[in-house]
Formats: sequence, C-alpha cells, structure tokens
Amino acid sequence: MIKDILVCLEGSASTERAVDLGLELAREHGARLVGLAIIDDPDLRPNPSEADLKQHRDLALLETARKQAEGALAQFETRCQLAGVATRTLEVRGRPAAKILDEMTEHDLTLIGRNANFLLETKEHDADTRDDVLHRARKPVMIVPEEPARAGHDVLVAFDGSSAAKRAALAFAESGLAQGRTVHVASMDDDGEQAWEMASRGVDLLREHSVPAKPRSLVSALPIADALLELRRKLGAGLMVTGAYASSRFSELLWGSVTREMIEKSPVPLFLHH
Repeated sequence: MIKDILVCLEGSASTERAVDLGLELAREHGARLVGLAIIDDPDLRPNPSEADLKQHRDLALLETARKQAEGALAQFETRCQLAGVATRTLEVRGRPAAKILDEMTEHDLTLIGRNANFLLETKEHDADTRDDVLHRARKPVMIVPEEPARAGHDVLVAFDGSSAAKRAALAFAESGLAQGRTVHVASMDDDGEQAWEMASRGVDLLREHSVPAKPRSLVSALPIADALLELRRKLGAGLMVTGAYASSRFSELLWGSVTREMIEKSPVPLFLHH
C-alpha cells in the first residue's frame, strides 16, 4: 500500500500537476507527501589558468539553483499544510538522476512531471534525467503530464506478458491504486483471440492479488502506443499502467520504443515499473 509518496520538484507545469496528483493520492490513501528539490551541482574543478572565472560562474549557478529549490519547497509545504496532508521536504545537492534514484528507495511511489527540467540553469530541456531514472528505478514511478485530461477513475493496464509488464501489474496491485477503480487489461496482437488470451493472463495475475479486472483484446493497424492511447480515450481511463524500459536489447527495441511513445503522448498519468 502507498503510505509514502516522493514528488520531485522543479517548477514546471507538469510538476505542478504532479503535486496536484500527489495531494489527491495522499488524501485518498492517508499517505505522507515528501517534496524533493535538487540543486544540480556542476563539477567544480579549480584550474590555475581560469579558476576564478569558472568558479564564479559555477557558484552563481549554484546560488540561483539554491534559491529556486528553497522557493519550490516552501510553496510545496504550504500547499500540503493547507490540504491537511502530512509532509516532509528534502533539499539535496548533486546530479539529479542519481539523487532521485537514491531518495526513491525510501518511498513507495515517486511522481515526476513529464517535462520536468532539473538542469534548468544549464539546459533548456532535460528529458535525460527522467529517462535515466526510468531505466534504473527499482520502485514504481508515475510520470505526470502537464495538462489535466478529462478522464474518469478507470485504469488501463497494458500487458504483453513480459517480465516488466508482470512486475508493473503486480506493483500496481500492491499499491492500492486499484481501490474504487474499474481496471482494464489490454493486449495487442494481429490475432484477436491471442490478444484476448494474453489480456486474460494479465487479468488472472491481478485477480490473484485481489484486483478484479476486465480483459481487452486490441487489434489495430496503428502503432502499439497509439492503439493503446486510443483505447484509453474510448474508455476514458484516468491512469495507464505499463512495464518500463526492458533490460534486453531485443525487448528494448520493441517495448522500449512503446514506452517512450506513451511517455511523450499520454494525456493522463503513466504508472511505470521495471
């Protein structure tokens, strides 16, 4: 069950949505919400020939990042207090992906805004941090889009029978997020019967963990990610569940590309797990 939720803060619109979702989940599950702000720490390498110039530049970036982190944490804490949600704030200094991976081991679920930029002072865009976390995370991560979708409480679980898909389904079942929701398990194949059989396996897996679900066979000329997102739209699902990036090269070529497409295109939060 979810009792401790980590929210990665950096000020983008998608992060604001992640905070909104975190507050909603915290109230629903009686969980604590922990806000994490990271000060990206450039490697300070004093060089006798240009030490002063480089050090002053790096220190200025650090000071700006520190002030932004303090502001984000103060705003987060205020919102939690107003919502009556138990909270804690963390400010850490270091490389963002490494720090998120370190901190998330202590929490049941981590929320990251889809367009979060943890390197704002040095890069205009920062998908690398998010993707690095997803490749290496050993606990569930929820990617939150910037715009709220008009969606209900239904959940769509994408299931292909892979180890990653099974672990994602199990993590979702154990999280308690299925409570009060209608859960659909979708599998895609050129053969409708085979798709139904695979989806039914996913349903059985969830049922073993006390989560009732409905199988959905998906036969479509669309690419896998687009077909799943179209089914989500028809169902009005407000959450999608899928296995994250695969570990083998062959699986990564197939399902990894699907993961990337769903991350970039999903209008609703995406629950991911290896």
